[in-house]
Amino acid sequence: MVTLFFHTYQAYLAYLVLIVVCTPDSENILAFLMLIPLFCRCMKYQNFKDFEQSIGTCRILFVIIPSDQERADVLQKVIKKISGTVEAFSPEMDCRAFFDALQSPSLFGGETIVFLDECERLLKKEAEAIGEFLEKNSIVGYLLLGSRGKTLLKGIEKIGSVLDMNGEKPWEKEKRIKETLIAMAKSEGKRLSSDAASLLIEKLGSDLSTLTQEMGKLICSVGDRKQIEQTDIFHLSATNTNETPWQIAEGMIWEGENGIFDQAILVPLIFSLRTQLEVGLKIASLLENGIPFSEWSQFFPKIWPKTLEKRKEQVIRKGSAYFKKGLEILYKVETLTRSSSIDPKVLYDFFRANLYAR
Repeated sequence: MVTLFFHTYQAYLAYLVLIVVCTPDSENILAFLMLIPLFCRCMKYQNFKDFEQSIGTCRILFVIIPSDQERADVLQKVIKKISGTVEAFSPEMDCRAFFDALQSPSLFGGETIVFLDECERLLKKEAEAIGEFLEKNSIVGYLLLGSRGKTLLKGIEKIGSVLDMNGEKPWEKEKRIKETLIAMAKSEGKRLSSDAASLLIEKLGSDLSTLTQEMGKLICSVGDRKQIEQTDIFHLSATNTNETPWQIAEGMIWEGENGIFDQAILVPLIFSLRTQLEVGLKIASLLENGIPFSEWSQFFPKIWPKTLEKRKEQVIRKGSAYFKKGLEILYKVETLTRSSSIDPKVLYDFFRANLYAR
C-alpha cells in the first residue's frame, strides 16, 4: 500500500469517502484502518518520547522549546532520525525559495529536510504566506520548524506534529531532566538514583548542556563502579558559577568580553553567537527602516524592554557592519569545525580576533 500524507482534514475525509463509497471491499477497508493511526499522529505533544513516534508518519514537524540548547538538541535528534539532506532557512528568507525547496526532491537522493528555526521572528506577512501554502499544497520530504515560543503560524497542529514545551511546569522540567540524566548514566552502564539526579540539578541548575557535561565527568570519575553516589557529586561537582554558552555569547558580542573557552560547549556556543549576531542585525534593520521602538516588542517577544533599549544603543554605536562581519566570520569558523582538524581553541581565538579587529 502506498503511504499517503494528508495536509487538510478535508482531503483526508474526501479520501475516506472514496474508499467507502466506491470500493467498499475488505481490502480497502483494511487500508482505511491502517491510515487512521498515521493521521492521528499529526497532533500536539508535550514530551519528546510521544512526539518521536510521529516522525516518519507526519511530514511537518514543529518543535517549540524556549531553551535554545534544548531545542537544538531535539532538532538534531529529529534530523538524525529522518536521515536526510538538510536545507536551512532563516526567518528573513525569500518565501519563494522556501516554497520551491518544499516541493523539490533532493539532488542527492533520500529525504529532503527543509529546516526553519526561530519561527517566532517571522513577520505576519511571511507567517500567513507559509500557512496558506501548507494548507493548499503537498510537500516533498519534510518540513522541520523550531521556535522559542508563540508564533504567528496558524493551524500547524492540524497538518503536522507539534512538540510544545513552552508551557512546561518547573516540576515537569525537573522530572524530564532527571529522566534524561538517569538514561544517560544507564547508556554508559552506570546507575544514577533519582535522589542523586536531584542533587546534581540542585547544585548546577537546570541547564541541560551543563548537566550533560558534568554527567560525562562523573561517569569517567567512578571508573569501574556501577553506581554513581551522591558523595561522587559532592566531591566532583562544584556549585555552578560558570557562564552558560548563551551568557558567554552575550558578553562576546555585546560587551567585547573574551569569554572562557571550553571545547565541550563549542557547538552550543556557535549557535548562541549566531543568535546574538542576528538579533543585532535585526535591530539595525529596524533602525534603518524607521520602525518606532514602541513596536519592537513584536519582533523580540523574549527580550525584556530595558535590555532591548540597551541593545538598541549598542547597535547604534557598533553599526550593522559589525554584525554582518560577525556572521561571515562565524560561518567560516563553523565550516572549519566540520571540515578540518584545526584545534577548536584556535578557531575560537580566530573568531574573537577578527570580530574585534578595527
